[in-house]
Amino acid sequence: MAEAGVRGHEEAKAHHGSPWPFVIAIGAALGYTGLLVNVPLMILGVLVFLTGLVGWLSEDIRTLPKPFYGVGAALESKFPRVSARKLGVWLFLATEIMFFSAIIGASWTLRFRTSDPSSVTFLGPWGAPGEILNVPGTAVNTFILICSSLTMVEALAAVERGDQKRLRMFLLATMLLGIAFLSFQAYEFYHLYFEEGLTFLTAPDGVNRLYGPTFFIQTGTHGAHVTAGVLAVAYTTAKAFKGGFTKENHETVELVGLYWHFVDVVWIFLFTIVYLI
Repeated sequence: MAEAGVRGHEEAKAHHGSPWPFVIAIGAALGYTGLLVNVPLMILGVLVFLTGLVGWLSEDIRTLPKPFYGVGAALESKFPRVSARKLGVWLFLATEIMFFSAIIGASWTLRFRTSDPSSVTFLGPWGAPGEILNVPGTAVNTFILICSSLTMVEALAAVERGDQKRLRMFLLATMLLGIAFLSFQAYEFYHLYFEEGLTFLTAPDGVNRLYGPTFFIQTGTHGAHVTAGVLAVAYTTAKAFKGGFTKENHETVELVGLYWHFVDVVWIFLFTIVYLI
């Protein structure tokens, strides 16, 4: 028990030895405040946030990741140990579920209220599946994203076995598949916006004008999350090539994998709701 407490104290000390998380928190607070108050403060917050993020990552990439258990280490004999980082990621994903639920729910509400001919808010019919959107192409793109989840699983399995070569190979494959997904989505956005006339303000003739905003908000928000995931996987890949993960210390790979699987699952729901219904 005493050893667990000492180990927890040492891990807590090591975890809180960096000032960068504090800088990141200050930047985020300034950015959100500026979003409500004025643009210069928001820009300052973003710059502080990015400075802290770059500083933290440059510091972290040179060290082996170690789970931080804090107070939980003292309760090891009674409760399962869950690191603070893993708990934080699960809480973050819980908020993300609520965030996407709100976006999808609002879009469905607008769809049904404005596409019903008997409603006073009728703005025209919704686009039928395949009428505007490229369903076959997006289906292939969805398959690519699903494959990236499988490569992420293989990367975690490899590091758990201590197989550095396969860890690097599958992390790199995950990153490339993520880039491929984003590339197709960028092409689709370009095609819809400049060739089909689907924008935030306009839609093809006869289609509800809210079809565009709800489409871009749902898929664009998810695309932003995939972009963040690709950057996280890219960082993890770079650290893996530096030998930054071992069979005993690889929590970062697991946590990045949790986030990556989350964005994949969200896309399956979005693909079904936006493209097929």
